[in-house]
This record gives sequence, C-alpha cells and structure tokens, in this order.
Amino acid sequence: MRRVVLLILPCVGLLFLGGCRSDGRTLRDARPDQDKTISSVLVTTTVPGDPVFIDTDDPGGDPSLTLPTFGAELTATAPWRDGQVIDQRYTCDGLNVAPPLAWSDAPEGTAEVAISLTDLDAPTFVHWVIAGIPPTMFALNEDTVPIGAYEANNGLGDLGYTGPCPPAGTEHTYVLTVHYLGAASGLDDGALGAELMLAIETTQLASAEIAGTFSRP
Repeated sequence: MRRVVLLILPCVGLLFLGGCRSDGRTLRDARPDQDKTISSVLVTTTVPGDPVFIDTDDPGGDPSLTLPTFGAELTATAPWRDGQVIDQRYTCDGLNVAPPLAWSDAPEGTAEVAISLTDLDAPTFVHWVIAGIPPTMFALNEDTVPIGAYEANNGLGDLGYTGPCPPAGTEHTYVLTVHYLGAASGLDDGALGAELMLAIETTQLASAEIAGTFSRP
C-alpha cells in the first residue's frame, strides 16, 4: 500500500505536551495590509518506491517532482518538466515502466480518477489507460496499479503500460493526462484502450496534463 510521509511542523508534534508556548494573550487584529497567507511548496523524490514528500527548504530535497498545489488550477507532475525530454527509464529503450505521478486534489463530484498516456504524433496508438483510482489519491508510485484500479490493453495488445517508442530518427510528443471522472466507466481489466478512453471522455469532469518528448537515434 502506498505510504506518504509528510514533514509535520514541530508545533503539531508538541500538542500532546501542552501545545506551543504562549504567553496567554490574544493576538492583535491584523492591519489592513496584512492580508497574505504563508504556504510552503512540497516536493517528492523520484527514487523508485514509495513517494516521500519533503520541504523544499531541505537542501537534500529533490526538486524534480513537485507536488501540485491544491487550488483552482489542476496540475499533474511527472519526473520530467512539462515539454521536456522523458527519462529513458520510462520508454522502450529503458525499463519501460510507468512513471510516478502526482496530481491536484480531485474536484467535488469526482467518482474516480483515470490516467492516460497518448502520443500526439500517433494518436491512435494507446500507450496507457488506467481507471478506477480512488478520488482520495493524489499520487501514484512508479510501476504501480492501486488496489481496485483497472487497466486497458495498450496498442501492442498487452495489459497496462508501454512507454514512448517512436521510430528511429524521429521525435514524438507524449501527453500524460489525469482525468477526473464524474462516474465509473463500468469497464474492467483488458478492455480495449480506445473503449476505455471513450468511457473516460464521456464522464470526465476535468483534467490535468503534462507533456514530454522522446526521440530515438
């Protein structure tokens, strides 16, 4: 089962000891110009295994995979930056395993989450379609299928993921999309990729995506 480790503010850890120190006085009312909130960005490591979320102030932190902020804008984050080269590890020239992924908290009304990987230069070829992910999840480990989730057959006729693999001497652009569905697709493992994609498009409430490129010599 996925484990997410969060660094907790020291004050929280001391609540059972009587809380943070206080002189017992109430805070003064904020001035009109004091209308800002304080937040911190979290990042997750891309080492295979369970994602570990750490504070960016930690010099040992890995900034390559940033946990999306849970706001109005829905975002997805992979081990590469949007529009940049996809790590060979996740392609047919490497281990060909599904990458870890993090995404924004599901909007209200989401029944389940689905993920797809498509090739803009070969749109009929399905690289990966997985659905049935609980709406309470917001991250997926490398090469992992959550309990209860189901995968379609890819363009090679195999169940699950097959990574970028463009013809030699060409560069293709790939889009990894997180789909927030208003209803379950009603399908199961082994459905045709195109069939599951149609069910996803029919029930989709919103989506978030990240693109990447890959070329072969």
